Amino acid sequence: MFATINPFIWLAGIFVLMAAGFLLRGHFSAQAREARRRARSHGRVVSKGRGPTVKLAVETEKSRSD
Repeated sequence: MFATINPFIWLAGIFVLMAAGFLLRGHFSAQAREARRRARSHGRVVSKGRGPTVKLAVETEKSRSD
């Protein structure tokens, strides 16, 4: 599988690996992580769930008009 003699394939593979490393370096940098965290914290809260609302366990006295 790796017994190729063509140097063009090796150079192209090395170039692709270097480009991938360069692009991923920006994704995993400390500034990028902080920017993603800031965007999550300051983003809009969107709830698309249609489930029941949360009921609190609070007993209230209801006036019965019987």
